Amino acid sequence: MSLINRRRHRPLAGFALLSLPAAAAWADTAGGLHDPTLWLGAFCVVGALAMGATLGLVWQQRRWLRQRRAELLTARRERSRLAALLNAIPDAVYLKDASGAYEACNPAFERLIGLSEAQLQGKRDADLPEPLPERGRAWARGTDGVRLCLDMQQAPVRAEGQSLGLLGVARDMTELQLALDELKRAAMVFEHCAEGILLLDAQVRVVDANPAFFQISGLDSREVLGQLPQPLRPGEQAPELQAQLAEALEREGKWCGELTLRRRDGEPVPVWATLVRVQPGSSSPLQHLLVLTDISKIKQTEAELLHQSLHDRLTGLPNLALLRDRVARQISIAQRDHTCVAVLYIDLDGFRDVNDIAGHAAGDEVIKVTAERFINVVRASDSVARVGADEFVVVLSGLVDEETAMRLGDRLIQAMDEPIMVGAQRFNLGASIGLALFPTDGTTVDDLLRNAEAAMCRAKLSARNTVQAYRPELTQAVQQRFELTHALRLANEAAQFRIEYQPQVRLSDGELIGAEALLRWRHPTRGPISPAEFIPLAEDTGLIIPIGRWVLQEACAQAARWQGQPGKPQQIAVNVSARQLRQADFVETVDFILAETGCPPQALELEVTESLLLEDAEAAIALLTQLTERGVRVAIDDFGTGYSSLSYLKRMPVQTLKIDRSFVSELGTDSNVAAIARTVIVLARSLNLDVLAEGVETAEQAAWLKREGCDWAQGWFYGRAMPPEDFSFTPPPEPDRKPAVRRLQLA
Repeated sequence: MSLINRRRHRPLAGFALLSLPAAAAWADTAGGLHDPTLWLGAFCVVGALAMGATLGLVWQQRRWLRQRRAELLTARRERSRLAALLNAIPDAVYLKDASGAYEACNPAFERLIGLSEAQLQGKRDADLPEPLPERGRAWARGTDGVRLCLDMQQAPVRAEGQSLGLLGVARDMTELQLALDELKRAAMVFEHCAEGILLLDAQVRVVDANPAFFQISGLDSREVLGQLPQPLRPGEQAPELQAQLAEALEREGKWCGELTLRRRDGEPVPVWATLVRVQPGSSSPLQHLLVLTDISKIKQTEAELLHQSLHDRLTGLPNLALLRDRVARQISIAQRDHTCVAVLYIDLDGFRDVNDIAGHAAGDEVIKVTAERFINVVRASDSVARVGADEFVVVLSGLVDEETAMRLGDRLIQAMDEPIMVGAQRFNLGASIGLALFPTDGTTVDDLLRNAEAAMCRAKLSARNTVQAYRPELTQAVQQRFELTHALRLANEAAQFRIEYQPQVRLSDGELIGAEALLRWRHPTRGPISPAEFIPLAEDTGLIIPIGRWVLQEACAQAARWQGQPGKPQQIAVNVSARQLRQADFVETVDFILAETGCPPQALELEVTESLLLEDAEAAIALLTQLTERGVRVAIDDFGTGYSSLSYLKRMPVQTLKIDRSFVSELGTDSNVAAIARTVIVLARSLNLDVLAEGVETAEQAAWLKREGCDWAQGWFYGRAMPPEDFSFTPPPEPDRKPAVRRLQLA
C-alpha cells in the first residue's frame, strides 16, 4: 500500500486496537481469560467489527474519489468552454494578476501585440513593444505598422473581497472609426460645400438638401423636401435636353450638363448639374444625387471675355473680327434678297498729331468722341466698327446704292467739322473715307474691306476730308503703297539711305557758308526713290522718327569732320519734322548726338516748318528756345507757303527764314510771286533775321535775290547735292544783272 493509502487507513487500525480491551473484558465475563476458545471468539468479534469499519471507510473513500473526479471533469469542461469562448472572441482579451503582470490572453491579443501567451506571461505594459492605453478610445500601432483605433476597457477581478487582478478587453474600432471619420467629412462637405447638393429617392424627390442649395435657389425646406427638384420638373428645360438627360441616366447612371435653375423671384440662374444614380443601402431611401454649381459668374465672365474679344476696348464698338462676321451675314442676306451692302472705310486726318502733341490719353478721348459722333450719324440697323488706331468702318445694308452711301459718307465727314476739346486743348480733325459696294466692288468680306481701304487711301492722298468710291485701278496704287511702306521699314536696317549735301552760299560775296543735308533712298530693285514719294509715307507711318534721328546723327558727325577744313561747309542744315519735335525727349536727343559726335552746337541748324507754329505756338516757342540756348540755329523752312501768325513769329527764337523754291522759280514770270518774295525779305530784315532762298537755278534769280537784299541762296546754280566724299564748291561767275533787273523792276 502506498504512503497515501497507509495514511488513509490509520483510523481503521486504531479502531481495531481500541477494540482489544473490550474483547478481553467480554472473555473474562464469559468464563475466564485463560480459555482459548473464548479468546478466539473475542478476536473474531473484534476482527469482524474492524473489518466492517474498514469496509465502510473504503466505500466512503471511493465515493469521495468519484465525486472529486466529477468535479475535476466539470472544471476541465468549464475551462475548455471558457478557453473556446475567449479564443472565439474577436476582441483582444487579457488577464493581469494583482501586481499588474500578464497571466493569460486570447489569440486576438497575441496577434495585437505580436507575442504568444507564453511569451507574455509575467511581462508588464512597459515590457511590450508598443504600450497599450489603459482605457478609453485611442490610436495605437499594430505589429505590421498599421495604425489601429482601440477601445480599451478594464475590470477588476475579486474573490471573497480580495483583488486577484484585472481583466482587460481591447476592441479594434479602426474600421468603425474610419467610417465615422468619413461620415463626418461627408457631413462637413454636405454642410459647407458651395455647390447645391440634393439627395433624391427612387421617384427623384428631394430627401435632403444642403444649405448651399437653399442659398442658390432662394427657396426654403418646405418648398423643396418631398418635391421634384425645380430644374428637373417637366417644362423647365428644353424637351430634347430632358430626353438626353433621361437617356444618359438610364444608360450610364450619370448625366452632366448645363441647366437653368429658377429662383423664387423668377430669376434664372445657370447651373452646372451632375445627376448620379447611386446604390442604395438596405434601409436608405437615397437613390439619386444631384449636385448643382452656380455658374452665373462664369457665364458672365465668358460673356465679358467674348465681348472683349469681339469689341474694341476703348470705344465698345465691334472690332475687326466681329465686323467681318457682320459683313459676311449682310452679304448672305443681300444675296438672298438681291440687295446691296456698302462698306465705308474711314481714316481720321490729323489724329497722329494729337498723340504727338497731347499724348495717348488725349488721343483716346478723341477716339471716344469720334466714335460717338459716328454712331449718332448712322441708322440703328447699320454697324460702326473700330479696326485700327484711327480707322473705322461703317456697314450699310438693304436698299442702298453708291449715291446713298456717298451721302452718308458726307454726313460722317460733317460730324468731324466741330473741334474736339480735351481739357483746354482743341483739336480739328477730318476724315478721309473710301467706299466699296457689294456686289459691284467685291463679293467677299476680304474684297469689300480691301477695296474700301484702297478708296480711302486715294481720298487721303488726293484730297483729304472727302469720300472716294472704289475704282479697279485703286487696288494697284494701294498695293504699291503697301509694298513701299514695307520696303521703307527695311531701308534703314539695310543701309539703303544716304545723305547728300547741297551748298549754301552767301550772296554778297559768293562764299560757301554751309550746306543742307538731303536724304536719299536707293531701293535695291526700284533704284532711286524721290523724297517727295517716301517722306510723306514716313510721316504717315511714324517711321520719320527713327529715320530722322539717323539723319541728324550722320549730319552732325559729318559737320564735326569738316570743321576747320577749307572749302568745306562749317554749318549743316537738317530738316526735322513736326513729329520729331513733338517727341518728349527731342532736346535730350540733340544734346546726346552733339556730345557723341563732337559737333559744335553752332555748326547745326535745324529747319522746321510753319505748321509747327500753327499747332501749338507756345509749346513751339519753349522748345525752340531750349535749342537756341544751346547755340543751335533754327530756320523756318518754306516760309510763305503756310499761314504763320506774325504775332508769334516775332517771339519765335529763330535766326533764318527760307523762301520756298516755288516762289524763286517764278520770280521772272509772276509779279505777284516776286512781290511775296520781296515782302519776306523785308519782313526778315525788320525782325533781324537772315533770309535764304531755295531752288536758285539761274543767274537772273541769283541777281534779283542779291539786289533785293537776300542773304543766302542754294540751288543748282551753286551746286547739286553731293555725297560727302565728293563734296566740292566753286563759286559761279558773277551774273549779268541788266536783263533781270529790267524784268524784275516791272514787277
